[in-house]
Amino acid sequence: MDTWERAKSAVPGGSHPPRGLLALTTTSMALSMFVLFAFGALGPALLDDLGLSRSQLGSLPAVAFGTATVLSLVSGHLTDLVGGRRALLALLTTVALAFTVLSRAAGYGALLAGLVLAGAAQACANPATNHLIAGHLPPARRAAAIGIKQSGVQIGAFAAGLLVPSLAAATSWRTTLALVVPVALAAAVAALLLPRDRPEPRGGRAFTLPGRPNRAARWLIVYSLGVGTGLAALNTYLPLYAHEELGMGERASGALIAAVGVAGIAARVLWTRVSGRLSDIGVPLLLLAAAAVCFLLLVPAARLLTPLVWIGAVGLGGSAVAANAVSMVAVVRGTAFGATGHASALVSMGFFGGFVVGPLGFGLLADGPAGYTGGWAMAGAAFLVSVVGAARVRRAVAA
Repeated sequence: MDTWERAKSAVPGGSHPPRGLLALTTTSMALSMFVLFAFGALGPALLDDLGLSRSQLGSLPAVAFGTATVLSLVSGHLTDLVGGRRALLALLTTVALAFTVLSRAAGYGALLAGLVLAGAAQACANPATNHLIAGHLPPARRAAAIGIKQSGVQIGAFAAGLLVPSLAAATSWRTTLALVVPVALAAAVAALLLPRDRPEPRGGRAFTLPGRPNRAARWLIVYSLGVGTGLAALNTYLPLYAHEELGMGERASGALIAAVGVAGIAARVLWTRVSGRLSDIGVPLLLLAAAAVCFLLLVPAARLLTPLVWIGAVGLGGSAVAANAVSMVAVVRGTAFGATGHASALVSMGFFGGFVVGPLGFGLLADGPAGYTGGWAMAGAAFLVSVVGAARVRRAVAA
């Protein structure tokens, strides 16, 4: 029995969910991923103040997601052992510590240390919040709660794009990052008010890594890797590209991330509901990956007509961001991809792996002779890989 199933079986009969649980889990998801969007919005300031290269900027989220990739297979079992409340407390205090380190960083090395901490928090986010929802909400309310909770990531993107550039202009990028610390600590205090975790029974199951994925799951991992690669490159470099190549101001450049976030929130709600009703999950996977390729083409085309970058940002939020959510629907709706817990971990690992590859690859290309054109070509190729992955998923599930 995986962590999710064990959490479901632990729901006390007739109990009422803790007040504010959904708001707390949504906030926690936003905080766990906020560093990615904040660093995208602060790209120009970081390059100017710390003398970073564009490839170094790309390596920062790669370090965070590399850490999350490694720890994601362990965090679910640890959450099962210590309980959702303790795991959420660990997540939120780690976020506070990470942003403390980042706001005081004097150079590239200190930024890397802070992002390792941020990656550890990211690895805990889904296990902790899913455990709490499964443990405190009745079955009929869990699916909707998880959908809202997952939108916290895009709420974080919206907040970063809308607020971070203005706050950094009014104060500094250090002060802006430091303001996240009291928010995380306040959320940790709220987590302390949740009911205590029930103790783990003696002789609980031993830790096991996910088994070898079947053919359908392997192609879904490829799909998630492609989506993660293209989406991470977009989140990290779109504001910097708009500022340096399109002549947009820092606030307008940061607002592009907010546009991605708003479109992503709406698209995740819409596409997960649609996907739940379709017999062939490969159809929305294929459509969203193909749409991401088309909308990405508008970003380099914005050099000829600047408003195209806004259409591209909204379209990518509505396609690439939703694609990741639909891949999770594919995993939990049946057994075609294997056991839910194991398949979820491996697909998440593919997505996190893309968040390592995307910023690093884009940064290296952008700093080289190919410039931003090479970076956007790489992101487009990644989305094309997802198109192939979706087609293969359809074939494997139908076989």
